[in-house]
Amino acid sequence: MPRASSPSSSKLPSSSRRAVSVQPGEETIVSVERAFEIVTMLADAAEGASLADIARHLDVNKAIALKLLATLQGLHVVWRDDVAQRYNLTYRISNLGLRQLQKTRLLDQAAAVLKSLAEETGELVRLAVVENGDRITWVYAVAGAKRTFQVDPNYTLEVYLHTTAIGKSWLATLPFELALKYMLREGMKPLTKYTKTTASAIRSELELTRRRGYATSFEESELGVIAIAAPIFVTTLAGERECVGAVSLAAPTNRMDARTLTACSPQLLATVDRLSQIWPLEPRTMRVLQNPSRTSSTEP
Repeated sequence: MPRASSPSSSKLPSSSRRAVSVQPGEETIVSVERAFEIVTMLADAAEGASLADIARHLDVNKAIALKLLATLQGLHVVWRDDVAQRYNLTYRISNLGLRQLQKTRLLDQAAAVLKSLAEETGELVRLAVVENGDRITWVYAVAGAKRTFQVDPNYTLEVYLHTTAIGKSWLATLPFELALKYMLREGMKPLTKYTKTTASAIRSELELTRRRGYATSFEESELGVIAIAAPIFVTTLAGERECVGAVSLAAPTNRMDARTLTACSPQLLATVDRLSQIWPLEPRTMRVLQNPSRTSSTEP
């Protein structure tokens, strides 16, 4: 969820380590899990992290943490500041993300549409995409006109489904039993006094979201920040409507109240409608279109 901008802090992320979600019967390689945990941790650490910090975060001894860091250094994913004795990410991670966005051509036309909404409202606009049909991930943000008080995009890996407008806008496109499963997987802890944490309250809100076409989050994820969001639908080759992502519009409460922000819902809905028309086809779909005789069952 976006948050009000504040001076940079040297504090490390306070979130506890999360186990990687796997399907029943699946096996995982612990060292890969731990390496990715290091990358995720360092992405949120403004001034890097020490060996002791990382070992504590992973709940392992320093020798294991050091081997993992040495591997990541060899891959040029992590570098060590020898003076401060702290580890940081290199820009190779950013490069991989940019290459992925370029490959999918996701932002080629979407960026202009999102920027238009940001400039029209003067507020923060964010795009998230649905991945593998079971989670949603932030990928882009653009702010409107410069103000004395802005909302920090806060690029965390996880989208809190039960508190963010963008999370709820996606959940509303799913059967409630499936939506509840995903929320329970991520946890439904209260983040503010306004957070809804009961299944009945969230079900009612998702039903309302489905009827009006957009979701709201009024200080449910962070005090002082409100947001609305709407899902992006595309039509598949089978003729079915599928939610591929969502767009949110967020503002600080000292500039907009709930009524003022929801008055922007027509612009938000027009934006997701435009995005649905220009959304790029997945590479797999493109191959099917180029060679219709090749079915998914023949994919390597």
